[in-house]
Amino acid sequence: MPTVAKVGTIVAFNIMKKINNNLANKFALAAFLALGTLAVTTSCSKNNNPTEEIAPDGKNQVIVRIAGLNENTENISTKASNTNSTKASENLLKLVEGDEFDAIVGVTNSSSASSGLKASSGLRAATTALATTTTYSLYFYKKNPDNSYSFVKSVPLTAGAVGTIDLQNGSYKWLAVSYNNTDALPIGATATTVPTTTTLDLTKDVLIASSTADLVINNNSVPLNITFNRIFSTVTVEVNTLGMFAPMTTNPTIAVSCPNGIKTKTIDFSTGNLSLTNVSNLNLTQANFTDLSPVGTDAYQKVATFKTAEQSELTVNAQISQLKIKVDDGSTRNFGTSLSNQNIKITPLGGKNQRLLVGLAESALNYGTVGGNTVQWARSNLYYRTGGALNTTPYRFYHTNPNQPTASESFFSFKGHLPLTLAKTNAALQKDPCALVYPAGLWKTPTSAEIGQITSYQGVVSNLLGGIVNLIYDNGTPGATFATNPNYIEYTASSGVQSSVYPAATQKLRFYYNGSGKAVTILTGLVTLDFNYKNALGLGVDTRGRSASIWSSNQLLTGDPLLSLLQGVSGVASVGAISYIGSTENGGLAGLTKVPHGTESAGLLNIDALGLGVIASDFMNVRCTRNASWNGSAAGYNPMPTL
Repeated sequence: MPTVAKVGTIVAFNIMKKINNNLANKFALAAFLALGTLAVTTSCSKNNNPTEEIAPDGKNQVIVRIAGLNENTENISTKASNTNSTKASENLLKLVEGDEFDAIVGVTNSSSASSGLKASSGLRAATTALATTTTYSLYFYKKNPDNSYSFVKSVPLTAGAVGTIDLQNGSYKWLAVSYNNTDALPIGATATTVPTTTTLDLTKDVLIASSTADLVINNNSVPLNITFNRIFSTVTVEVNTLGMFAPMTTNPTIAVSCPNGIKTKTIDFSTGNLSLTNVSNLNLTQANFTDLSPVGTDAYQKVATFKTAEQSELTVNAQISQLKIKVDDGSTRNFGTSLSNQNIKITPLGGKNQRLLVGLAESALNYGTVGGNTVQWARSNLYYRTGGALNTTPYRFYHTNPNQPTASESFFSFKGHLPLTLAKTNAALQKDPCALVYPAGLWKTPTSAEIGQITSYQGVVSNLLGGIVNLIYDNGTPGATFATNPNYIEYTASSGVQSSVYPAATQKLRFYYNGSGKAVTILTGLVTLDFNYKNALGLGVDTRGRSASIWSSNQLLTGDPLLSLLQGVSGVASVGAISYIGSTENGGLAGLTKVPHGTESAGLLNIDALGLGVIASDFMNVRCTRNASWNGSAAGYNPMPTL
């Protein structure tokens, strides 16, 4: 942690109403004696139980046991208002777009450093045990006739033993403090020796418990069961490149600061009062960040932590630049001076584990408009690959948009989420493969309306035809161009192309002619593909190098003209699925020139034709689009996809 300066302001200690009734104390004692052993056994681990029970003997004394540590942060006595508590327990993620890369930024309610790669609720068991050797100090303050309190005694104790403390008759408030280890705390040697005022160390796990009602001593023994609460919020700052599908090759330049300052607490041991104390601005650099990845592997995630006391709102500024990533062909992509500068607001609560996330993601290409929303396209096709670090995020976009990628990882069936695997007919078992790209749900398979933005024709392609029905000679699809060797069709995006960091194949919306394949065998498991179709003349045509085939998420509905065309041509009353077919066709008035054609096509589907519970379809590539309905602040949202 950086060196900090300490400045103080005072907040009154919260004193609840006292219990003056001796009868109430006797009832409490009886309940303690009846249930004390059970409470210790159920609240603490076996090794944490005292080895000796000390029964009250009628003296004026307090009998102290440690019940444990309260891990349910929604119930801690030092938390902020209910409004702030609600804000801090929510996920508050948003998408910030840039030319070179975008960022998913905001607050989640768990630290990856403590919960692995997947975010969790941030709430653990209600009470956990302290180690038996954990030391703590217990301070007592006696009530004066004028209703003020004066320090009278403090005692060092350990969590694994029952403590007995002699006190004179009277009413007392108390304060217990621990560092959750074996470190000693300041104590008073006699009733006239007052402990010092101490500013709590932000590097320690400070535990505090205090009275909510007075202890009344009147020639009796009083039980005291103590449950500690953490006083500080632990904030983890995470920078990751999971949405760029590539690890960081070197440490990027990271600067994290809190312009309005973090806070600690000061305890006045003479009064038991706690006060918030300002701390000079926090400054974290890349030297404070460590890799979450195992040693010897590439780093997709870097984290640094700091602690702060609860406060109404804290602004954290995170800047990332000089980013270099290792892309899927083994080369390094250097974003140079490109900067992600994010201000994130958080409401820290004592005991809460919170994460400030800056998840970097590939920027999109904008082309077309549907329903008033710009259609944002991925720069390359989707693929699925596992192994090593890829097991965490196996759904990715190719970094270089390669021509003729491996079929076993990039050809999907209609509504299928695994390559070379037919989708289940049961909709509950279907997953959108694009939604499984990190962060979850930001991407989706394009709709037929989005496919319509890059097409100017409707046609039919099926296992029977093996081609597109199109007898119109014209100048091609507006906005589209084509190239040969290798063959592709592409569209110039309206934005998202400014960065020359990306290769040429991803600076425009380019679809290589990877073809489409039909299953050689139809099974519930993996299939092999045949890219050769017979055309209307009965001749075999290899679709690779001839057309680009991209799935949409839509089926043709009854009454759709394209469905009628499909049924009429094929002679089969079945269901069709909409896809994009990009190709280079004869055009011009005489059909003697080549022009690019973007066609919204219908393919024949056999729904459970073989009784296997699967949808029989061709296999095509998937080009994802951004989900305009993505909400990173939705209740329970987890940026890690559920695979």
